[in-house]
Amino acid sequence: MATSAYKNELLKRSFYEWLKESRGFSDNTIECYEKAIYLWEDFTNKADLATFNKTLAGGFKEWLKNKNKINSQDKISMSYCYDNLRHLKVFFEWLSEQPNYKSKINKTAIAYLNLTKKEIQTARTTASVKNPTLETIKKTIENIKGKTEIEMRDKALLSLAFLTGARISAIRTLPMESLDRKELIITQDPTQGVETKFAKKIISVLIPFGYKESINYFTEWFDYLEQKKGFKPSDPIFPATKIENGKDNISFYSTGEVEAKFFKESGSLRKIFEKRFKQVGSEYYHPHTFRHSWVKEMAKLPLTEEEKKAISQNLGHANTATTFGAYGYNQMDKDRQIELMKSIDFEGRKREVKQYISMDDARQLLKEQEDNKNKST
Repeated sequence: MATSAYKNELLKRSFYEWLKESRGFSDNTIECYEKAIYLWEDFTNKADLATFNKTLAGGFKEWLKNKNKINSQDKISMSYCYDNLRHLKVFFEWLSEQPNYKSKINKTAIAYLNLTKKEIQTARTTASVKNPTLETIKKTIENIKGKTEIEMRDKALLSLAFLTGARISAIRTLPMESLDRKELIITQDPTQGVETKFAKKIISVLIPFGYKESINYFTEWFDYLEQKKGFKPSDPIFPATKIENGKDNISFYSTGEVEAKFFKESGSLRKIFEKRFKQVGSEYYHPHTFRHSWVKEMAKLPLTEEEKKAISQNLGHANTATTFGAYGYNQMDKDRQIELMKSIDFEGRKREVKQYISMDDARQLLKEQEDNKNKST
């Protein structure tokens, strides 16, 4: 007879395969579900997943909300609870539809994984994301000497993140053929192996925001790979560091060069960002903050709705509300909010008649004009 642990592993593998093949989720997204299930197994001491019920669901929810952060006495955030419960619900909803589990998993019990409305509201309240300023990004990029292949690559890596605001998973998997060298356009194409969110094809124009050197650093690296290293269209734009065996094959060391291999995980690129920020005495800004900085620079401009749509598509967003909500104005820090609110001349500003007004407003406006005309006569 198969043990509970063995049956659990088979179920989890089937679920992860379903997420990847049926839902089109990336490895990074699937990891979020893995962590949620790991927490459930930690709480239940890896009990048979078929034993799920409302009592366990409610107990897990309270256990999770009272869990401390690693190496801290502080409680984990409500958003952390919300995300893990949300992922866990998807798993058990899937499990309730599997053969031999339809009669074992009570769908009503899955609802016991819900937070209260107030807790959900707290979880969804976006915390202020601290992003690097344009000056900090420039300083960090310029500090990389660019003499070795590793330095040239890292300089180009940070430059492209700045120029496009692309997600790090996509940047890691970009092949040489993704760049239109003449037009300075990056095509994030899943059919070429690029890992984009929801496997969406994204066309990104490189925007330097006045920092034209960043384009030079990126294109010089691209040309170097193509002309000096002989990289093919399917080779990575940001190749992994070449590692060789040390003495007696008992150690490994970096050669200071790169080889035509993709990095296996995005964590390696995040370490590059961390290293380069530390070198200039700055706090670490993870790659996704470049995406927020990119949008904030755009949000400073007087944009038309059509231009906002183009910017959204450049980031791979389906609508402008996502771009200028979650990434743009919604992330305004309190000092800037206070500064803007105090600068508005509320008393001096007049209400302008718009091109489009309601019929009731139009009638009222005409009536006021007629009354004023009669008074003057």
